[in-house]
Amino acid sequence: MGVSPGDLIRHIVTGVIVVAIAVVGLKAWNKHKLEKQIVSELRDLANPTTSFESAYEADATSSLFKSMALLHRTKADLNKEPNEILREVFHGSDEGALFGKMESGSNASADPQAEVIGKGLLRNYQHCRTLGIFSDSENLRILMAGQTPIIKKGPDSNSKAAIRFILNPSVSPGAQKIIPNMIISPPNLGESDSPTDMQISQAKELVRALYDARIIERDTGDRLNQYYESFNSSSEPVVIPEAGAPAESSENSDANSQPLSPADHNSEEEPADPEACPFDQPLPDNG
Repeated sequence: MGVSPGDLIRHIVTGVIVVAIAVVGLKAWNKHKLEKQIVSELRDLANPTTSFESAYEADATSSLFKSMALLHRTKADLNKEPNEILREVFHGSDEGALFGKMESGSNASADPQAEVIGKGLLRNYQHCRTLGIFSDSENLRILMAGQTPIIKKGPDSNSKAAIRFILNPSVSPGAQKIIPNMIISPPNLGESDSPTDMQISQAKELVRALYDARIIERDTGDRLNQYYESFNSSSEPVVIPEAGAPAESSENSDANSQPLSPADHNSEEEPADPEACPFDQPLPDNG
């Protein structure tokens, strides 16, 4: 007995539905698998030890570039925003979360170290987008290898990107190995002797964040703040009196700074009496 046309159509439709469900399920599984892989790799690259205590500057820079490649894959392949995947990296529900599960409630807040790490990564992600770094497939391979990408947009197109530091390493040795202190920038935006107002504000904000995250001590934070605040102060140098020299009072200082009046000139330089004999004057004491 043959299969009726109705049964054949029903079997075909059922088979198509089963295949479609299998394809959708396979895609969802692959997407879930890729997300777990990206989260795992970002946890290796964004943990506090790598972010704040890299042994070498090259290691920190390489970790930053690899993180940029993974954040781009988050958006391109998973259609998720980078801040969403970072939330999973830092405060996921699984045991591998770098800073444990985030507290709930109106007063809940992220871990201070997670905030400074995440903000630095998202800042650099946006810089890479602005410079067109993600638009080139070769750049994506270079980033995944932890190497310096090529700028593809703007006046510095086809030039290698450079790393600019928010906190000047010459003022704070070791700052060149702190990933949140790095900004992927065009090559002509290196360190300058006189930072801009925006750079000063950015530096002081990072100092505060590092102190809140207990990465630096108060004395270090005060010293760095004093350094950057000095660019906004008067350009007149401060004269420090020598050790042991008596401090001059403000009244004497003001008096000495006033121009002498004619009477003062007369009191200081009295004309010699023409009738006085010079030999009648006492000899100077050479002793």
